[in-house]
Amino acid sequence: MATSVIELCNNALIDLGEETITSLADNTKAARLCNQRWPAVRDAVLRAHPWNCAIREARLAASASNAGWQYQSAYPLPADCLRVLEVCSGGVCVEEWEAQAGAVLCDETGALDLAYIARLDDPRLYDPLLCEVLTARLSATLAYPITASTALAQSFWAAYADKLREARGVDAREASPPAAPAPTTWLAAKLGR
Repeated sequence: MATSVIELCNNALIDLGEETITSLADNTKAARLCNQRWPAVRDAVLRAHPWNCAIREARLAASASNAGWQYQSAYPLPADCLRVLEVCSGGVCVEEWEAQAGAVLCDETGALDLAYIARLDDPRLYDPLLCEVLTARLSATLAYPITASTALAQSFWAAYADKLREARGVDAREASPPAAPAPTTWLAAKLGR
């Protein structure tokens, strides 16, 4: 498990056969690229899957703002929200909602309970397999700018896809499966669907 962003960046640089850095502010091409690319890589990987280590819950106060023509209410999202997973009101999941422009839009008017993927800045909170995925994506992202090799970049993207698949599988098995929705018709209930 990584203890810092520098460690994750250095792991990616080592994979590329590059010298390591001591800071994102180092005056080297590798440090400048890591500094520029890290935030986008982190956010993209965190959004790609509901990682258990990044799931957070929040209660959003009743909305006083109008959402426009499609929905009645707009609830501002937490500042660290990268992806909305679930929206509930009064213990029941809201079926029709949309995340748009930093807000959850829906027809509810009371407080909302929100499950979401948070932007985690501290790598010590990451699962070890998530660290591997982040390193792989950073290697893939840096491969062409550092080596100018399209073939090498493509191989790192393939390695990233493999690591992502493995990490998603392990992460998904660390929670109970979601409950099946209740049948909506008599016939569906009779047939067990």
